[in-house]
Amino acid sequence: MKKLLSFVILFLLLLPANAQLLWKISGNGLKKSSYLFGTHHLVPISFLDSIPKVYKCFNRSEVVVSEFVMSAANMEDKVKEAAMLPPNYVYTELLSDSDYHFVDSELKAVTKLSLNDVARLKPSMIANIYIVAYYQQLFPNDDDWQLDSFFQQVADRQGKKVVGLETIEDQIKLIYESQSIERQAFLLVGTLRGKDRITEELHELNAYYKKGNLVPLLQTYLNDSSEFAPTAQEKFLMLDARNLEWTKKLPDLLHKNSCFVAVGALHLVGENGLINLLRQKGYRVSKVK
Repeated sequence: MKKLLSFVILFLLLLPANAQLLWKISGNGLKKSSYLFGTHHLVPISFLDSIPKVYKCFNRSEVVVSEFVMSAANMEDKVKEAAMLPPNYVYTELLSDSDYHFVDSELKAVTKLSLNDVARLKPSMIANIYIVAYYQQLFPNDDDWQLDSFFQQVADRQGKKVVGLETIEDQIKLIYESQSIERQAFLLVGTLRGKDRITEELHELNAYYKKGNLVPLLQTYLNDSSEFAPTAQEKFLMLDARNLEWTKKLPDLLHKNSCFVAVGALHLVGENGLINLLRQKGYRVSKVK
C-alpha cells in the first residue's frame, strides 16, 4: 500500500464513476435538468476544453452550486485566523530534533520558506502550502484560478447566483480544527518524508482524473490503513458526512432552478457519493455524452 496516496487524494480531490466527470440530473419532478461536475482543485482551467459539453451545460444553468462561496465576506481573514497555531504550541516541542531539521530543509527546498517563517501556522496549513507548491513544480501552469473558483468567477460575471453547500466556517472546522495539533504535526512530517512517492502518485492522480477514471484511487483511499492514512473517522468526516448533508440541501436547489453543481470529484462516487445518494432520492443521474 502506498502510504501517502490517500493523504494526497484527500487534499486534491476534496472520483467520478465509470470514466465520467460530467453528469446530468433529471427526473423526480424536476422541470429543468441540472448538472453535476467533479473538480480537481489544481488542474489548469484549459483542461475543461477536453470535456465535451461542459461549457454548454454551465451556460444552460441558472445557479452555480459549490462546496462554499469563495467570495464570502471576510473569508481570507477567517482562514488566516483559523490557520494560526495556538500560542501554547511551538514546533521545537511538537517535532523531534531530526524531524524539525528535516521539515525545515524540505520546506526551503520546495517553498523557499523556512519552518521559522511559518512557525505561527498550524501544521495542516503548512502541509497545504507544501503540497500546492510541489504540485506546481511538477505541473507548472499560468492559471491563477482553480476549477472551483473559475466557475464561481464566471457565474458572477454572467449574473448567476452562487450557492455554497457549506459555509466558510464549516470548511475551517474541517480542515483546521477537526484534528489535534499533534495529529496535524504527525501528518506534516509524513507528507514531507514521502516526497519521492508523492511524485509518482501525483502523476498517477492526474492521469486518472483526466481520463475521468478514478475509481482505483477511491478504493486505495478508502482501504488504506497505513501509518499516515486518514483514520476511519477522518474519512467519514471528509466524505460521507458531508455528502449526506449536501443531499439534504440539493433537492430544494434543484427544484427551484437549473443548477451546475461543481464539487471535489471524490464526492461523486461510492455508496455515499452524490451520484448514488441522488439516485436513492429518485433522481436520474446520467452521463453527459
